[in-house]
Amino acid sequence: MNLNENSHSLWNVPKPLRSDKSSLPPFPISCLPIVPQAMAVGIAESTSTDVAMAGTAILSALSHCFSGVYRMEGKPDHTEPITLYSLTLAEPSERKSPVMKLVKEPFVTFSNDYNNSNREQIYLSQEKRNKMSAEIERMEKSEDISAEEIAKKKAELDEKPCACFKRVCVDDVTPEALVGLLQDNDTMLMISAEAGVFKNFGGRYCNGIPNLDLFLKCWGGESYQKDRCNASPIYLNRPYLSICLCGQPYILGELFANQVFRASGMIARFLYCFPKSNVGSRKYETEMVNDKFTESYNRLVYSALNIKYSKNNAEEVILHFTAEAKAEFAKYYDTAIEPKLLIDFAECQDWGGKYHGLILRLCGLLHCIKAVQDNVPPESRVVELLTLGQAIDIADYYKQQARYAYGVMGADSVTEDAEYILNKLKANGVVKTNSRELLRMCRKFRNVTQMSEPLQLLTDSGYIRQISDSGGLIYEVNPLSA
Repeated sequence: MNLNENSHSLWNVPKPLRSDKSSLPPFPISCLPIVPQAMAVGIAESTSTDVAMAGTAILSALSHCFSGVYRMEGKPDHTEPITLYSLTLAEPSERKSPVMKLVKEPFVTFSNDYNNSNREQIYLSQEKRNKMSAEIERMEKSEDISAEEIAKKKAELDEKPCACFKRVCVDDVTPEALVGLLQDNDTMLMISAEAGVFKNFGGRYCNGIPNLDLFLKCWGGESYQKDRCNASPIYLNRPYLSICLCGQPYILGELFANQVFRASGMIARFLYCFPKSNVGSRKYETEMVNDKFTESYNRLVYSALNIKYSKNNAEEVILHFTAEAKAEFAKYYDTAIEPKLLIDFAECQDWGGKYHGLILRLCGLLHCIKAVQDNVPPESRVVELLTLGQAIDIADYYKQQARYAYGVMGADSVTEDAEYILNKLKANGVVKTNSRELLRMCRKFRNVTQMSEPLQLLTDSGYIRQISDSGGLIYEVNPLSA
């Protein structure tokens, strides 16, 4: 039933069935310390991209510099490590690769420089261990050497650290390979302009059986033990990953559709970023990132990683709030987080349950960056109220991004059915119809009853309205919904 008369003046603009990306707030770039702030702005201007993409990548990449070294304390029985997992989602041609290349570059060059500078010492350490191992073998074959002497020599070997060539960054890796890398390096930065690694951990090489244990444990530095019948056991005391990935939006749909990723809490561990697109308004000739910004960013990364390696996997240092900031964080939790978990985080309660921990992680990260910028040890200062406020503003940005991610990808069946009906109405140019014709048009439904909830949602959202005439119930379509 197609009619021409359907006055616009009697209708209001309908409400979106899902969250609208255009309404997402801008990235709070002013909350970043001066060096990462300048670098993020420089990258954004050079690549004609939203500063949110570079800002998110820089934050998660820099978290690697402090993971396994510092923890941020909210109260004595609640501390958080300085590590972040982030996933930036943008369509093809949004220049994800150039952005990630600029963020990643100093981490790659640092590992190369470190290995070249320490090559002789690394080989020397390895040779000393090899000689001790050979000596133990000879002792075990000798009948003149006591068990006590052999045990003493083995204990001496255990206490002698084995120097290895450093790996900072990892890209496309399997769970099994990552275990080995973490055994040698303790912490890793997973950084890539692609997110294919999710398929590896989702069971690509294991008959479709996901293997997420290491991902889950590395988020908090939990110990990990791997025992296999035909291989030596592997024990990771305090493994950490910082994850900085980009991908196309369909990847998020695949993650949400995977029940293991959802039920394990893996999805709730990520910061999501949907940068605004500049496609259509970009210029070919743009300013390169200012050399001063690049040099300052490189110097920050090098300084932080040198501090990290000098600690040599020592116990993590606890960072503390000032008394004022500590009281404010507790007040913020009691008034702005816990009472609103069922409201502000209605779409993403699993993500919201980790929100106060995210604020602590951001506090610790911002504090450490500021200290390294000022060339002082982060533990020599307490975390100030200003840093807490900046962390809250950044966390609020990611809260809105998470709500959008969950709202779009985690929509319920009623929303999906409503969209199906609306698309059928638009495709057929319908402005007025009845239940019988609508059922004939929407063949996925077996009867009118199955359409009742999605039709009610369309009515409540202003896409259609129900009127009665002598022939029964009629549905009018809002012309402003096209």
